Amino acid sequence: MSDDDDKPSYWQAFLWHRKNQLMVMGVTAASVLASFPFGADALVLGMLGLTALEMIGLAIVPGLPNFQLAVNERVRREQRDARRETLLREVHSHGGSNHLRSFEQMCSRVASLYRTASDRSTSLTTREVEQLDDLTLDYLRMCVSDAVLRNPQSNDLVSSVHRKLRAVDERLASGHLDQEEQTQLRRAKAEYEEALSRQARIASRRSALEATLVAMPIRLEEVYQMVMSAPRDGNLSQLLEESVSKLKLAEQAAMDIERPFDLAGIGSVAADREAAQAAARRAVGQRS
Repeated sequence: MSDDDDKPSYWQAFLWHRKNQLMVMGVTAASVLASFPFGADALVLGMLGLTALEMIGLAIVPGLPNFQLAVNERVRREQRDARRETLLREVHSHGGSNHLRSFEQMCSRVASLYRTASDRSTSLTTREVEQLDDLTLDYLRMCVSDAVLRNPQSNDLVSSVHRKLRAVDERLASGHLDQEEQTQLRRAKAEYEEALSRQARIASRRSALEATLVAMPIRLEEVYQMVMSAPRDGNLSQLLEESVSKLKLAEQAAMDIERPFDLAGIGSVAADREAAQAAARRAVGQRS
């Protein structure tokens, strides 16, 4: 999709803008009222005047840089809000995260910075605050990973793999297995061991994730205090850029955290193989 496809429709934004809607309703109401003493001609003239005003507005307003900037900000805000709601539902669907309170605190700080940026006397811009707002979404994505990793079902799956691995080892140690059965059991054992190895790597990533979830709100709090203590500082943009660059390191950590692997699926595959082995043994017994 091209950049032009991603741009909002500015003419639609103008038509549905609250001020334009009020103007349309006002002119329409005035024309209707004028039609009572002056007849239908007043209504027609009022509608023609409204049409002319709308055409002039469509020709000028959608192309104004300030109008486009305001529309772009609104669209980005709506997209962030929608993404935030989706991620919150995802966190709660996995049992929640202990770091949601920190996320709410970060959102509160960002909202305060938005209000500060609306003051013309400050050097802080709304676009700079939006970068921090985007980082709160990265933090919420990490909360999703945290909720998934804390899911008790993951521990149950690991315990199940351990039990099945012991069962495979016992069958291999029992002997009296033909070559095909030994090959299948060794393959199942290798898959179980690989699943446990991957789960151990996830545990390491979980430690890194926990550290980031604790550190990131503190960093954002530092940015907030820096801005609020000197909102008119001329070097504020440069300081914010440096701080945002440090905060964006957390985004890389969020991308590195993988969803726990589907150990249940591995277990079911091995179970299917065991069923096939049982069928093979029955077939051998029938031939003997």
